[in-house]
Amino acid sequence: MKRFTLFFVLMAFCATAFADAITEQPAGTLKNYNREGCCVICDYEDGFYVAYQEGKVSIVYAEDGKVYMKNPIMAMSYDTWVEGTLSEDGKTITIPMGQTLFHSEYYDVDVILSWGSTSEATINWDTWEVEVNYTPDPTVEAAVFTIDGETITLEGTQGASWLTGEELSEFAATGLSAIWADNHAWVQTIEWNTVLTEIPAPKPAVPANPEAVSWRDSGSESGYSRFEFNINPYDVDGNPLDIEQGSLTYSIFTDNDQIFTFDAVHYYWDFNGEEVTEVPYGQYSYNFSPYSVYFYRTNAEGYDPFFTWRIGIQVYYTAEGVKNASDIVYLEVFPYTGLNDVSAGKAVAGVRYFNMAGQEVAQPNGLTIQVTTYTDGTTSTAKVMK
Repeated sequence: MKRFTLFFVLMAFCATAFADAITEQPAGTLKNYNREGCCVICDYEDGFYVAYQEGKVSIVYAEDGKVYMKNPIMAMSYDTWVEGTLSEDGKTITIPMGQTLFHSEYYDVDVILSWGSTSEATINWDTWEVEVNYTPDPTVEAAVFTIDGETITLEGTQGASWLTGEELSEFAATGLSAIWADNHAWVQTIEWNTVLTEIPAPKPAVPANPEAVSWRDSGSESGYSRFEFNINPYDVDGNPLDIEQGSLTYSIFTDNDQIFTFDAVHYYWDFNGEEVTEVPYGQYSYNFSPYSVYFYRTNAEGYDPFFTWRIGIQVYYTAEGVKNASDIVYLEVFPYTGLNDVSAGKAVAGVRYFNMAGQEVAQPNGLTIQVTTYTDGTTSTAKVMK
């Protein structure tokens, strides 16, 4: 983030910045809201302009009466939370000023929540120099939001709904803003007329089918083989799934709908030592990305095959206690021979290869007969082409 060089008219400001930003979601009941209202934004590409607020605000209502609001300012959306309190009658939320919204590693200083007013703003459109008169108001110790059913309104703000470049010299607004903690200089935005409307709780829905994309074999039992896929967070009718309030997960399957277990040995750091069969949507960890999974298995010759002909993925969506599933979508990596059903679930003791003259060969070469022997003494044969 760049620190703006602006001109300011500042009053003494006594708010104290919180030591650390809250980056983890606090415990409590989560509700999501769509945001509306106006804001002024300043950046080096577009200069200084008035725009409409958009996006989502999350609020956690804790059992002890505390309230936590995520991204209270649209232009400072760094996925941090600020702490407030809910009145005893449940009709107001109070958010104290001075809380940390963002920490700049470059400047080693916090950006904190502020209440104040702008009285004038001018731009040199040739040089992009911006002059803004912003005055923090030390008498406002907290922002007050009133609750009316499913709607929450920020009180005490004022400002125009739209301004042109020519009108900026007369610009004036009062509302939530952000300032640097060290010198209380204005940072990029001020917001007013803020209204939050609750997003209804997610409804049960059948997730759309995923896409099985590719299998990349490492050729080594200890190497990384990768299954790639695409998961779209939509239902079968094309409506987006609310994955913040609902749960979107997936499982991996092989051959005859055999679910794969991610064991605690190979996937310890991904799931804190637990064995799992369902992976959260968007999992990003040592062996996972949002579009792939790594396996410590191979289908290379001479090894216990991971699967005989296909690997697949199924997506689940859980809302209001109802869990719905997509189809299992498979990627057929090897040809289906009709023997796959017989050998499903059996452990392989060894694999041998024979040419069309009946002579045993070390590796397949051209059209070859593959004879697989299982630990229960049974065998299966298949023609392979290499």
